[in-house]
Order: sequence, then structure tokens, then C-alpha cells
Amino acid sequence: ETVSAALDADLSSAIVTRESPTLVADAYRTDMACGSVTKLTANKDYQPEITNAQRQSFTATRSDGYKMWINVTLPRDYKAGTRLPGFIWFYPYEYTDQGGYDRTKRNYNKNRFPAAGALSKSYLVTQGYALIEPDAPVFGEQGRMNDNYVPDLRNNLSAIIDELDRRQIIDRQKLGIGGHSYGAFSTVNALVNTPFFKAGIAGDGNYNRTLTPNQFQSERRTLWEAQQTYLEMSPFLHADRM
Repeated sequence: ETVSAALDADLSSAIVTRESPTLVADAYRTDMACGSVTKLTANKDYQPEITNAQRQSFTATRSDGYKMWINVTLPRDYKAGTRLPGFIWFYPYEYTDQGGYDRTKRNYNKNRFPAAGALSKSYLVTQGYALIEPDAPVFGEQGRMNDNYVPDLRNNLSAIIDELDRRQIIDRQKLGIGGHSYGAFSTVNALVNTPFFKAGIAGDGNYNRTLTPNQFQSERRTLWEAQQTYLEMSPFLHADRM
């Protein structure tokens, strides 16, 4: 349950949203003192083949010891041990240490309804794919995390694929990768810096960091202060390796 809106100054009544992994979210007018509720909406699940898909969450450990979470969505009739073509949809973030990364996982709510938003690639499970949505942490000292961007990207993707292969979920010869914005930028970096993928979908990214010389994402150094990092992170400059 989530309080969506207060209806008076002392919060004696409010709009409360209720949902569960199998119950689509609906709104209720709620008397906060006695708990009586009046249902206001009657929403329907228009994507049961996605709602009823199988979902798994587990960790992978990189070669350097860092751990990260992977969320996998599988067709609802998936049978364990079946190797599927896999599609990774991701968006890297920067951290200074494992603890900083771990703290970001404390707000995960397993009781939410698995609604597929506009950017969701969950529909791929209806076409026989495994949808892989991993974290992709980039670690480094404060202010210099991106010095490790390319090796961390390789380490992340290698560990993710190895773990999925160990669990017999994917055919590692049939992998694609994609992302939006910084995820798109990282998709093209994955294509030029690793040998893992047959194709990538990169939407609305910036692939040449010399065009963002005055900082980007969490990078607070300018191009002239961290020239090598800017150049190494620009997949446009290494497109001949794709």
C-alpha cells in the first residue's frame, strides 16, 4: 500500500494505492482512523502474458570481487535448463565502493505489480527471449570513478553472462544488448569493447564525449582535466572495432 494523496490537512482521509505481484494497482479512498475504504478505480491487467512471466533475481560476482544484482524475466512457460537467446537492457551508475552500491538496493519492493512501462522490454519474453536487466556498477575513488569505466563495463558483462550461462538460462552465442540515453552510450561501448553481442539497440545516446567537454553524468572533471578518460569512453572513436 502507498499513500498517494492526502485529502485533508490532518490526513484523516487519503487516497491509498494497493497492489501486489499479481494484483494490478487500484486507488481507494481511505478513512485513516477507522480504516474503512471505498474503491475508486477498477484497473485491469492488459498484459497477462507479461505479468505471469517467470522472474528471478540473483547476484553475480566479478573477477575483482565486486557483487551486483541481476533481474531476469523469462517466458511464463519457461522450463529450467532451457537456454534462450538473451537480451540485456541496462544503465550503468557510478559508486565509490561496494557499500555505496549495496545501499541503493534497500528500497526494492518485491510486492509491486510488474507493470511494463513505455521503455520496458518485457514484451520480448513473448517472443522467446530471456530479458536480462542487470545493475552495472562502475567503481572508483570519489571524482575518478570513470577512470575505470571501460574495464568495469567488461567485468560486469563478463560476470553477468558467465552467471546466466552457469544457470543454463542463456545461449551465450545468441545475445543482444540495449539501453536508453546513458544506457545507449554504454550499449555502443559494449559493442566496441567486448566480443559478446550479435547486435545492440542504442536509443538517444551521446557516443562522443568530446561533445560534452564540461562534465557528464557523475563526471565532474572537464575534458581538459581528464582527457584520456573522455577519449577512452567515447565509442565513436573506436567504432572500427564494432
